Amino acid sequence: MRLLVLLLALTVASPAVGQNFSCSFGKQPACLDYGAQVCSSSGKCVDSNAACFDSYQCGYEGFTCKSNVTECIDAQEKLLRKHNTLVDDYNGLLKKHKELVADFDETITAARALKSDYDRIESSLADMETCLIYASTLDTAKRCTP
Repeated sequence: MRLLVLLLALTVASPAVGQNFSCSFGKQPACLDYGAQVCSSSGKCVDSNAACFDSYQCGYEGFTCKSNVTECIDAQEKLLRKHNTLVDDYNGLLKKHKELVADFDETITAARALKSDYDRIESSLADMETCLIYASTLDTAKRCTP
């Protein structure tokens, strides 16, 4: 019977154990009344609605409250949106760059083809000029064709 009472007492007490908190040596916990505030010696104040973390939760900078975390999350989301915009801009510029490279390559290919045609025509005209210079009769000159 004692065992049953002990188990029942532990079961009822379990939620309370999970909801307690502790303070470091020499500190006293406090619950605030509606509208009450607690201020530190440095002038930082929190009201009864504040949800604060351990004094070194955020490292050497001291404690932070839920409102500060919300501000940090908002700032992080703003930076994330800016980052995503920059990534989108970069991807757009990269796409445009690739299009320009492809256009440039096509232009170079076309320029090389035109240069080849020019060289072939120039050579043909030089051959025709030589033929005409050395032609001794009109009939020979008429046979100088490109």
